[in-house]
Amino acid sequence: MPPHRLLHTESFRLAAVFALLYLSFAIVLMIAVYWIVAHAQRSALLDSVSADIGTIQNGYRGEGISEAIEVIEQRLGPAARAGGAQPDEYIILQDATGRPLAGNLPPQPRTLGVALLVPAAANPGTASDTPGSYPRLLGQGVLIGDGAYLFVGRDMQIMAAVKTRLLQAFAWITLGAVAMAFLGGILSSLRYMKRIDEIARTCHAIMEGRYSERIALGGSGDELDRLGNAINRMLDRIAALMENLRQVSSDIAHDLRTPLTRLRYRLERAQASRTVEEYAQEISGAVEDADQTLSIFSALLRISQIESNAQARAMAEYSLSNQLRKLIEIYLPVAEDEGHTLSADIASNIRIHGDQELLLQLFVNLLENAIRHTGPAIPVHVTLERVDRMVRVAISDHGAGIPEAEREKVLRRFYRLSSSRSTPGTGLGLALVNAIAQLHEAELRLLDNQPGLRVELMLRGL
Repeated sequence: MPPHRLLHTESFRLAAVFALLYLSFAIVLMIAVYWIVAHAQRSALLDSVSADIGTIQNGYRGEGISEAIEVIEQRLGPAARAGGAQPDEYIILQDATGRPLAGNLPPQPRTLGVALLVPAAANPGTASDTPGSYPRLLGQGVLIGDGAYLFVGRDMQIMAAVKTRLLQAFAWITLGAVAMAFLGGILSSLRYMKRIDEIARTCHAIMEGRYSERIALGGSGDELDRLGNAINRMLDRIAALMENLRQVSSDIAHDLRTPLTRLRYRLERAQASRTVEEYAQEISGAVEDADQTLSIFSALLRISQIESNAQARAMAEYSLSNQLRKLIEIYLPVAEDEGHTLSADIASNIRIHGDQELLLQLFVNLLENAIRHTGPAIPVHVTLERVDRMVRVAISDHGAGIPEAEREKVLRRFYRLSSSRSTPGTGLGLALVNAIAQLHEAELRLLDNQPGLRVELMLRGL
């Protein structure tokens, strides 16, 4: 993979942003910890110095200057006084004239209170002279009586070493974390680009005509899996629409051949008619055939408009209970004329959000199918009820029903059962019902009524 593609991926950019954020927070944290450690070290060192000064002062108060000198010598030890080892503690006791009385430092200017001291070299020949240079000392100078001056200090190299190690540790940890962040960004970018390339390859395969290709999902449920799943569902929908288009084209060619052939035959007969009555009769039949053909195209256009959501803007809230009650009142005499018994069980105060005109067309188609395609004296029952948050409309009869193997097929355009081919119709009624149900995101079920057919429509209620 070219490096420029890797550096321009969103995952690498996010990794770089988070690495910079981490680096900023690490610097702030390092400054805070450095200040806390330095303050704690300084406080601990000064507390230790104050304790030593207190011990020496107590000796002076008890037995005088000689006891103070003895305490200092005990604190320093023989090795430190002889200069054989680098001491941690530095002390100087001077009399009122500035002459050193005890300690391991050369005479120093009198500085009272906390002070940062860089000791000057001792005068040659003095007992306190120690070879070599002295480190920087942090300590405290006090007067202990009779003009005597006492300074106790500690080497600051230990504090400096701790601070240096602290900075080094922070630097290595920060560099390691930033490096890991960039490495993680590179690895995630490689994985991201691999899956993106796979999606692109699948899309190119679809463009080349391999419509069965689908995007392989990783199974992690991440955003790329969700995108791939959405694209796969879109491709399934496109494939279904293309198959539907192919089927519709074939069905139109097959189902329109009969009325168009009959229309041509009637026109030929009209052309050969010898009397006005024969001519008028053939022309009237040709008009009926033309009307049937136009009704087929009108139904197809209506289904296409519904499937393209062209009617979605007509959605509104309305009472489904009132609509079904009025529909039952209208179809009661129609059912009686056909020798059927039409009954209903309509729940009150059920409202939905939908296209009132289209849903009315749906229920009209289902009622007419139940009345037209069942034998005489077959009862038809309509039910409206609430099921949890859903609304169920059921239209059931005890007629011949639809075989289970053909219940999905009858929802296609122009598909008709062999028992219905002798009755008038175009085979588009249930296709229109299915399109309206899909527009309303409703579930359409064709069930066995034992015997007969039960058609259920599950809608979202209010």
